[in-house]
This record gives sequence, structure tokens and C-alpha cells, in this order.
Amino acid sequence: MNYICALKNTLNILKTTRNLVLFAVIPLLFALILPSCAENGTTVTETETETEIITETETEAEAETIPAIETETGPDTAAETEEETTADVTAEPETAAETTVEETTGEQTTEAETTTPPVTETEAETTKAYENALGFKADLSAYEKYMEPEDKDGYLLLVNPDHPLSKDYKPSDLTYIKDKREGRNDRLCLYAAKALEALVKEASENGCKKLASVSAYRPYNTQKYIFDTDVEKLMQQGYSKEEAIAIERKDTAYPGESEHQSGLAVDVLGDGMRLYEFEGTYEADWLAENAWKFGFIIRYPKDKEEITTYVYEPWHIRYVGRYHAKRIYDTGMCLEEYIEYLANNE
Repeated sequence: MNYICALKNTLNILKTTRNLVLFAVIPLLFALILPSCAENGTTVTETETETEIITETETEAEAETIPAIETETGPDTAAETEEETTADVTAEPETAAETTVEETTGEQTTEAETTTPPVTETEAETTKAYENALGFKADLSAYEKYMEPEDKDGYLLLVNPDHPLSKDYKPSDLTYIKDKREGRNDRLCLYAAKALEALVKEASENGCKKLASVSAYRPYNTQKYIFDTDVEKLMQQGYSKEEAIAIERKDTAYPGESEHQSGLAVDVLGDGMRLYEFEGTYEADWLAENAWKFGFIIRYPKDKEEITTYVYEPWHIRYVGRYHAKRIYDTGMCLEEYIEYLANNE
């Protein structure tokens, strides 16, 4: 009986000891296990909490940052930026192309107009003043120096029966005329030829039929052939040689007496016109009123036949330069009268 009681007591002691051991060991086990788990990332509660905090913090930061980024570089803005970039990139080639075209055009124009000297500032101012006064519709600035030459007295050569040219006379600066009838190779002195270009340009701007040269420079031998041929025709009609020469000299200059030999005179007609159809036309009236602006005069005007010895020729214009052409036009003199006037009123 005592043995049984002792055994029970022993068992009770063992249970108590076991519980004490368990209570003592378990905390030690936790103390050993938890640091190891923390090192291996197996901590659950604290790690997850920290991760949630970090994630929330980053998300908030991104939430504050993203709207600002989208405002500047969002899809629409990016497209606009690409378009602007493309436009900027494209603009340079276009500008370069425009510059190249303008520069190239300028160079080509310069090469094409090598025969026309550059206009100085003084000439440009003079041109502007004249264009305002004369009312040119065409841009004739490149021709100004030809219409009003610096040597204003250099073209007052008088050619008539009392002042003939030698059979060897030939101008040194003969230039082919730009505006001439088809099939012709007419020439004039340089300044007269360029002034005629200006006249034709302005005439076209004012509604004239295309004016063109039908006769310009003629050498002595050519004039002699024309005169002699016409005299022969008159003689075949029954006139004596003296009578035929007298009649012909009213219409055609005797060799050496023709202004055409000077290279300063030209006969101009409208497109398709003949000489004796010209009088009374719009073109003839315009020429009579405006020829002086380009340095020309109507060489054989009406009511001056006794002085010039030639009948009225509205188509025959003579270059003297604008300075003298204006004075001749204003006074109503013919060239013979004007030169005599200058000689008596130096």
C-alpha cells in the first residue's frame, strides 16, 4: 500500500518536472529558432508589415509623380512633341531648299543679265524718281542708264543731205536688236538697242501690239542698192533719171544721207502692220507721245518736211537720249531746228 502511494507520488513529481521542463525548454527553442527564421526571411508578421508599408509609400510617391510626368510626356503630348520635333527637323531642309533656290535663281539671273551693268544706289534713286514721274508700268530700272546716258550730248549726230556720212562710216558698238521681225538680223548702237528693249516692254504693258524693228542699221552699200533700185523703177514708169532721183529722195535717203547708217535710227511697227498702215493707229499715237521717255524722237514729224526734206514717218524713231528727247518733244522742234537752237544758245 505504501509502495503504491510512493509510486503515485513519483509519477506526480515526474509530471510536474516534465511540465516545468517543457515550460523551460519551449521558450529556449523559440529563442533559438526565431533569430534563424528572421535571418532566412521567414518572419511573417513583421516582414509582411514592413513590405506593406514600403509598397504603400512607393505607391503614394508614384501616385504623386505620375500625373506630373503624364502632363508633360503623355501620349498626346508625346505625339505633339514628335510632330514639333519633325517640324523642326523638316524646317531646316525646307529653309535650306528655299535659300538654295533663291541663291541659285540669283546666280542664274546674274549670269543671264551679264550684259546689263549693276544699278548703283544713285541710279536706283534716279530710277525711282523717273518711274514716279513717267508712270512706267514695267520695271525698267535695268535700262535707265541706256535711256538717259551719262554722255547726254554723245548721240546728237545730225545726218541729212547737208551732213552726209562717208561711205566707210560704221558704228563700233553695233548690237543685235532683241525685238525684230522674224527673219531679220537688225542691229543698232548698244545704247539705242537697249533703250528700244525698254520701249517695247513698256509699249506692251500699255496695250500696244508687239512693236518690232522692221529696219535698223544699214551700211552705205545697202542704202545705195535700195535707192538705185527704186530710181530704176521710177524710170521704167517714164520719169527721167533726174526726176526719178528727186522723187525718190522724198521717201528714201540718198546713200550717205540715211540715218540708218548711223546705227541710231530704227523703223518700228506693230505686229503684222505695214509702213503705211501705221499712221493713225493706237501704237503710232502711243509712240508719238511716249518715245521721248526712252530717249527717242519721231525723227520726221508732220509739218517739218521742208526742213527735214522727208515726209512724215511715224514709224521712224531716232535715239538721242532722254535729256534731249524731252526738250525736243516739249518744244516741238525737229532735230535740225534743235541742233541749230543749241548752237545759238550755248
